[in-house]
Formats: sequence, C-alpha cells, structure tokens
Amino acid sequence: MKSSNATSATKTVLGTGAASITALIGTSSLDGAIVTNTDLGLPGFTVGNGSGSAAWNIDNSGAAEVNVASISVTAIGLYLVYFQGLTNGFSERVATAYTNRALNLGANAEVNSGDFNAVSALLMSSGSLGASVSGFNSGESGYLGFQFNPSGSLVLYGWAEVILTDGGNSGTVEIVQWAYEDTGANIQTPIPEPATVATGLGALALGAAGLRRWRKSRQVA
Repeated sequence: MKSSNATSATKTVLGTGAASITALIGTSSLDGAIVTNTDLGLPGFTVGNGSGSAAWNIDNSGAAEVNVASISVTAIGLYLVYFQGLTNGFSERVATAYTNRALNLGANAEVNSGDFNAVSALLMSSGSLGASVSGFNSGESGYLGFQFNPSGSLVLYGWAEVILTDGGNSGTVEIVQWAYEDTGANIQTPIPEPATVATGLGALALGAAGLRRWRKSRQVA
C-alpha cells in the first residue's frame, strides 16, 4: 500500500464569536500513488456572528470537496462548527449512523469502504467539544476518515489529522495534514513519531560537518 501525506504551509482562519477555524491547506503533486500537499495559498479571513466558512479542496483540482463552516442556530442558541461535504461524493465517518458527531479513528487505523455514513460532521458546539465529537481530546491530534470520488468512477480513501481545542466561545479547529490514496486502495492513519526518533533524525540532519564538530569536541574533552 502506498500512502500519501500532506503537510501544510498556509493557514486559513475563520474567526467567529463562537469559534475560529485554522485550515492548513496545500498544493498537490503526483508521484505514482503518492499525493502530497504543500500550499494552496488560500487567503485568511475573519467573519463574525457565528457564520462563515473555509473551503477545503482535498486534491487541489476542480471545486472544493468540503466546507468548514461556522453557523449560528438561533432556535437552540448555539454556534455550531462542522465539516460539510459539497462535491465529488465526499462523506466521512461519524460516531454512529444516527448522529453526526465527528469520530476520531485514532492512529494506525485503516480507512476503507465501510461505515461512511455522513456528508456533514459536527466538530464543535459554541466553542466546545462537549458531546459534539467522539474520541477527541482538547488540544490533541485526532484522525478523521473520509472518502471522495473526484473522477466520478474511482472512490478514494483518506484521512485528515485534526486538532480541536476548547475555548469557550473562541475554540479552534485546525486541519494539520491530510492524505489520500489516488489508486483507490485502503489507507492507514499514521503512527505518531516517538520523540526519541525525532531527536535521532534531527541529529542526522546535522550532516558530516556537525558530526566532525561533535567528534572534535569529544576529543578535546
């Protein structure tokens, strides 16, 4: 299985009386089945009164598949923040078939053809996670599973790393990165890198010159 990862360089902010949305979006390039996203250049903006949206174009082609929206529901006196599927058959996994609470699949979970039961998924209610989501902890990464069909004939499976943070009426939703398989194969959500591994990779990045300096200082000592 080949997987694709998206790292993001540009933030799109949707600020409301209820919540702000930071969507990290990227351009895409193709390398076989591997899709990467780096910078869509979507401009930042701010809106008020619990309304507004940020478009998320997963494959950076054609129309955006998802609307990240904040709305005011006066009948229940709440501001709601949610993902809304727009085009290309976008749907995502939610907690059950009868509720639209966004579901955290967790790390190393397989995203495949099962259990895509919502075009829209609730992320936050009046700036708070509360009962709006399933499996998310405030300020920590979670993984949403989704599918879409940009060609009209091949369903693609993917995941999005999302951080939801409580904040009263100013909670935040951040799309950190996302990935999808452009072959239609299943895909796994990532396994977070242990801190020791990241430290080791950082040491390798020093290169030969840094290694020589380290050896020299060891000899002097």
